[in-house]
Amino acid sequence: MAALPSELTSLDFFEIKESIRSYLRTRKEFTDYDFEGSAASYLIDILAYNTYYASFTANMSMNEAFLESATVRDNIVRIAKQVGYTPRSKKGSRACITMTAKATLLPGDLSFPSSVEIKKGDAFVAKVGGEAFIFSLLSDVQATVDQSTGLATFTKLLVYQGNLLTYSFLVDDTKKSEYIIPSEDVDTERMKVFVRPNEQSVEVDEYSLSTNVTALTPTSRNYFLEETDDLRYKITFGDGILGRQLIDNEYITVEYLDTDGEVANGAKKFGFIGRAIDSAERPILPQAITLSTVETSADGEPRETALTIKYRAPKAFSVQNRAVTENDYAYLVSELYPQAASVTAYGGEKLNPPEYGKVYVAVRTKSGVNLNTTTKKRIKNQLLDYSMASIQPVIVDPTIFYLSPTIHLAYNGNNTTRSSNELAAAVLKSVDKFNGQERDNRFGGRLEPSKFNAMVDSSDSAITGTTTQMVMAQNLDKFTFGNQFSQCLDFSNPITNPNDFGGNGNDGGDGGGTPCSTTADCPAGQICVNGTCQDDPNNGGDGGGGNDSCKPKFSAVKSGTFYATGYTEEVADLIAAGEAAGSLINGTTVSNPVGGGSTTLEDVVVNATTATTQTLVPVNIRDDGLGNLMMVTNRNEKEVILNDVVGTVDYENGVVCVGPINIGDTSDGTTRIPVVVLPKTGPITIPPGVDPTIFNPSVFPRDINTNPGAVASFDPFSFNGWNYGGSNINTITYPTGTFSYPELDSCF
Repeated sequence: MAALPSELTSLDFFEIKESIRSYLRTRKEFTDYDFEGSAASYLIDILAYNTYYASFTANMSMNEAFLESATVRDNIVRIAKQVGYTPRSKKGSRACITMTAKATLLPGDLSFPSSVEIKKGDAFVAKVGGEAFIFSLLSDVQATVDQSTGLATFTKLLVYQGNLLTYSFLVDDTKKSEYIIPSEDVDTERMKVFVRPNEQSVEVDEYSLSTNVTALTPTSRNYFLEETDDLRYKITFGDGILGRQLIDNEYITVEYLDTDGEVANGAKKFGFIGRAIDSAERPILPQAITLSTVETSADGEPRETALTIKYRAPKAFSVQNRAVTENDYAYLVSELYPQAASVTAYGGEKLNPPEYGKVYVAVRTKSGVNLNTTTKKRIKNQLLDYSMASIQPVIVDPTIFYLSPTIHLAYNGNNTTRSSNELAAAVLKSVDKFNGQERDNRFGGRLEPSKFNAMVDSSDSAITGTTTQMVMAQNLDKFTFGNQFSQCLDFSNPITNPNDFGGNGNDGGDGGGTPCSTTADCPAGQICVNGTCQDDPNNGGDGGGGNDSCKPKFSAVKSGTFYATGYTEEVADLIAAGEAAGSLINGTTVSNPVGGGSTTLEDVVVNATTATTQTLVPVNIRDDGLGNLMMVTNRNEKEVILNDVVGTVDYENGVVCVGPINIGDTSDGTTRIPVVVLPKTGPITIPPGVDPTIFNPSVFPRDINTNPGAVASFDPFSFNGWNYGGSNINTITYPTGTFSYPELDSCF
């Protein structure tokens, strides 16, 4: 019996061909037959090609039947349609413009017309990269004319890139009608659908897009939208049960924007090409119109890609127009509020203390501005239509983690034509791209140092290695000037404990670790910290002997500059003199700079408002390495500790508590003070409800050819930044400005 053909599952042409040859050689008619030199070789090629083609077609047909393996967009769209998902169309770029029109006097020269109106449609033109784009008004806009100047001012006009077009259909019951918009560049978000009883009728009903069939009635004036072949969209209407059914001879008009999408982003200068008429029906001449751009064009987006459809369609299907899981709430809010750059949802049971029966939704907008109370209430009311009856949604502002990297990279200058500055610019560009990617997935994640450094390394092939020191930051923002306050900042990551590097002074048999209630319970040279006696850092950590070997050498927590009420130049000089004399900071009897005699330092600070000079000194906060926050300033290029306890640091849990203190002013006049911390080595965890952003990265390239001994490493005892008196105390510099997203008075 002849052998059966092998390689039945092969998709390789040559394997199939060899399988056919092997089979024929088992037949006695082809014993010792030369397949290569005979005409049979061509027949085998044809058989192999036919088999290969049939196998490939069958394999692709099966792959294209499933969403996960499909590759052709039309097939992906059809499968997504089965789960009720409609891919997003192109989105027209939009801009904000202010326009002023000068009206002319009415006949008789006694008054100006009452108003000026700009008609909807193609009204403005702008160039981006040398290419001209049309921007349209989606509705008529009217402005009142100032009777003293004749000027009509249109403030914050929203214009959208694209041609405003209309297309009409006639309902015909005698055939199956398909209402397909004849453009693949339609912006469905700006589309309007109108239905009239007939073509001549002035009675018009506007139909809205249906997003939830459970809310439809037999008279609901809604339409359905789906993508069909060739990237075009088809409109369908109700059947008399789910939505109103159209009747014969009704007239459908679709008004839509034919747009170029994201390529029109960035338009700055606009020209007017539309129609502006006054209330007397007279046109406004072009030379009587002036334009200014409030916001350049932005928010244009391409149509949804096949890969995005495959990602979002299953998630949209899992939501099923109801909110049960945290992901359901996050997805629904991103749909209900398109201006959200990122959204996260987390159950109240994750809070400390837990709040059961609530789900918190944190939203960061594309502009960076926090949601106002009205918008939060609107989103909450919309979520109530989807949420379970016993679950209360709460819309909150996200906590922002500012991650500030200092990047040290080594590169081989022989392998690149870029200068060190050009290389640094390329790295910063990569960091910006890294910072903006996957906005929807940034909540609840982690920032891995290895992934970040790999991104930097990929900026240029000449880079041989990267080391990054990453600090975390938040703002103190719960205070008002002149009022005492306290605030805790939770960084949710362990903070580097400087005492791990300097020692705690309790391992030398000097009495450390004795339980205490106050410092009076401790031996000389020690203070009471968290219920145990520890060496006083100001005395060197050896019981007062003056040995600084155990004193922490740096700070892991630092604040920006501010002015503390009561800490004037006189007080600072007095404290500096006291420190020089070796006295303690607080509770010391000193000479009174105000009225002579002696008093305690606390009294001097409290009564400093009566001093002759009212100048407050700039101060900062840093930790002492033992869990306490100190207020410091600079007098004669030397650090002076004004107050050795103005808060605490929980290094293990990453909590910094400032206060009670009284802030008189800040360096920039805002009620925000930046606080930076040095996290422990390892990945940075981004907890629920937190929005991370990379802020103010700095890059220091080093050419290994010109500086072969340069090693990009972090040494907490080798600090390059200038500190008070030049001492190596801090591993991070004091922040010079407030951390903030751009706060825009957005037209959008």
